[in-house]
Amino acid sequence: MAKKKILIDLSILRHPMCGLGQIGLNYGRWYQQNASKLADQLDITLLVPKNYIGAFGTDVHYLKRNDIRRQFPCFMPYFDIWHAINQATAFRPKSRRTRFIFTIHDVNFLHEKPDGKQNKYRRKLQRMCDRATEFTFISQFAKDDTSRVIDLRGKPARVIYNGVEDLTVGSLDIPQQLANLNAPFFLALGEVKEKKNIHTLLPMMEHFPDYHLIIAGNDSTEYAAHLRTQAANNPRIHIIGIVSDSQRRWLYSHCTALLFPSVAEGFGLPIIEAMQWGKPVFCSDRTSLPEIGGPLAHYFSRFEANYMADVVNNGLSKFSDDKAALEKAYAASFSYEKHMKNYIDLYLNDNLK
Repeated sequence: MAKKKILIDLSILRHPMCGLGQIGLNYGRWYQQNASKLADQLDITLLVPKNYIGAFGTDVHYLKRNDIRRQFPCFMPYFDIWHAINQATAFRPKSRRTRFIFTIHDVNFLHEKPDGKQNKYRRKLQRMCDRATEFTFISQFAKDDTSRVIDLRGKPARVIYNGVEDLTVGSLDIPQQLANLNAPFFLALGEVKEKKNIHTLLPMMEHFPDYHLIIAGNDSTEYAAHLRTQAANNPRIHIIGIVSDSQRRWLYSHCTALLFPSVAEGFGLPIIEAMQWGKPVFCSDRTSLPEIGGPLAHYFSRFEANYMADVVNNGLSKFSDDKAALEKAYAASFSYEKHMKNYIDLYLNDNLK
């Protein structure tokens, strides 16, 4: 079989601290470790921002992300295969002969944007989908949700679950803001945006006077500012902003449970990350979360404080070492090795289209 020229679009690395950016980093790191093993089959190029040129070793080629190539695909080299690893890209191959694999994580604009802006985002995504050869989705929910509003034109579409980095490996560092914390705590982790529904946790915490709540993630939002105002007089609520990988590991390893009441997710990475540590997970029963959490997570079907506190108390009372072991085994099924093997098989086997 002739070697195939493939481009992996990691242009999202311009935002390395967001969830999609973290996935881009994990892709780059995986190719750094494994590209040499694929050299007889794939000639790999990574599309990256300027500051990531060379960041993932010498066994891959690099193509710099710039506005000229974004606006004028004719300046792109030819590739046999092109994989856009998320729908947030504005890059596309120049040739219609290129096999364009387009991964869609969510259509959260349906849940986040006002009605007047939804059509704009829908039209933009439809144009990219019309250009694609085939689709992959990170959950069955994401596939079904997208199909409600986007015409996939009968093109091949399959679900390949996200890979989840093994966060149990590596150093642990306590966030500086928590250096004097000597109490058990619940963790809410992710971008502090309205769809995360974190405000519902504040009144619930009144039922847990011995616990603190740590809210970690990008907090440069109006919603985060609103939460700060709500929590201003509560010393048990800590909004600590973006954390490093080692700090994230510390938070998971020391928390009592993950609280994730989000109402709009295409996957829900924190669920699997917390299960890697054998921690109880409490999340909403909306969008993709029941699919990803499965029978091991505990679910909020509504968001009144008394009810949510009952769900948490009941789940904690029934949690055991055996359930923690089941969580760890389940979380391991979302490994990057499995995820990337599915994609390498897809790249190499045209019959999977």
